[in-house]
Amino acid sequence: MKKTLTKLPFLLLAVILALSACAPAATPPTVTQDAAPTEAATDAPVEVIDAPFTAQVDPDLVEAFTALYQAFYPEGTPAIVPSEADLLVTAAAESDEVPAAIPATFLPGAVMLPRSDSPAAADFAAFVISSDGQQALIDAGLLPEVSTVTDQGGNSVEIAQPLRTLISTYGPVTAMIYAVNGEETLAAASYLGARDAAGAAAMEAIDPRFQDLIGDDYFSQTEFNIEEAARLAPDLIVTSLRTEWLATAGELGIPIVLYDAETPDRLKEAMLLTGELFGPHATAQAEAWVAYYDWITKSILSQTETIAEADRPSVLFTGTEPLRVASGEMYQTSLIEIAGGVSASGELTGYWNDVNLEQIAAWDPDVIIVPPYGGATVEAITENPDWQILTAVQEGRVYRMPKLVVPWDTPAPDSTLGIIWLAERLFPELETPDCAEQANFFYNTFYDYAIPSEQVESICAIN
Repeated sequence: MKKTLTKLPFLLLAVILALSACAPAATPPTVTQDAAPTEAATDAPVEVIDAPFTAQVDPDLVEAFTALYQAFYPEGTPAIVPSEADLLVTAAAESDEVPAAIPATFLPGAVMLPRSDSPAAADFAAFVISSDGQQALIDAGLLPEVSTVTDQGGNSVEIAQPLRTLISTYGPVTAMIYAVNGEETLAAASYLGARDAAGAAAMEAIDPRFQDLIGDDYFSQTEFNIEEAARLAPDLIVTSLRTEWLATAGELGIPIVLYDAETPDRLKEAMLLTGELFGPHATAQAEAWVAYYDWITKSILSQTETIAEADRPSVLFTGTEPLRVASGEMYQTSLIEIAGGVSASGELTGYWNDVNLEQIAAWDPDVIIVPPYGGATVEAITENPDWQILTAVQEGRVYRMPKLVVPWDTPAPDSTLGIIWLAERLFPELETPDCAEQANFFYNTFYDYAIPSEQVESICAIN
């Protein structure tokens, strides 16, 4: 029997951004309590009757609020009131509840919360987390002009703020950018899982600019069109540590941030790194995802880590070809282990390995997982006479890992759902978070995408 967990054992920002596009149904509970602001500033500007909205502002945030207000309304005077305001400007609250959306975080630990349905207040809250809003705070000396990050290759990289344009040549990082609300900066990107019609349609529903941003003809891990990159003139390039063209791209003098997230800890590190690139709101979004990921993994490990070794199924994760398998150093192995299985090919090293059928027969896996990319299909295994000797084929336990756009097995934000789905396949009797409920919550919260119920039912189904 499945259960819906109602509490998360971690601290997380616990307020709902009223301007969220759509609140998800059947998710971990959202916040009901209000933040507890300090008393509003008594020396605030006098309320202006015809101001577009009113604001209740913590005293130590008046300077930042005023700088943002004057950038948005150059001729206006803010109407700061002691109570019953349209907008609350305060310190972020902590809670053990999961948020439906991350509030507008304009400084570390400082948020703007709508307290009415004022369109002007909503527009202003959207502005404060934009590049222009960050620039206003930089001009006021409240945010740094340059951020310095350490990428996953160990390089210290200086990045001018606010970040306005970038090129992503690595699909999993593109997904991270969307998950931290940084997609408006994309000038060109690689989209993992969007090459088929269904993936492309879903990605276009998430971001109508998608067709204009596809950069696969110019940028990948193996190809880099230096002329196109120079034309786009990005502030930053993000790519994989395994990329082959780093020396060529270095000629442009554009900062490059490298990613390598093949373990759960490295994936969480990669998400936090992505948040750092974009500023306070993206950082809050990344921290929320990390907390959510920890909740998912702990919820499932609490069910699977006590399973005896002899009772753990052997799971083979194949690649774009049936005889190509994941090594023990790849993220797919971590998913298998969290879900309670043992990777059949776990002793292999490196990246994807090509093996022969004799080796797979020696492993004789209980379960085979096929990825949703590269043309791989379940039928290529189940309808091949040579594979009928395998236990997984004989028992009908060959499954295709799901995806909406980003495959759920990759080191990307969506893999939270892959962990749930795989645990349900391996141990359907366990009490784990429900795949459909969490898919609905995840895409609403981290992609701002109101995923249709039929899509949820399709991708969570056993296939």
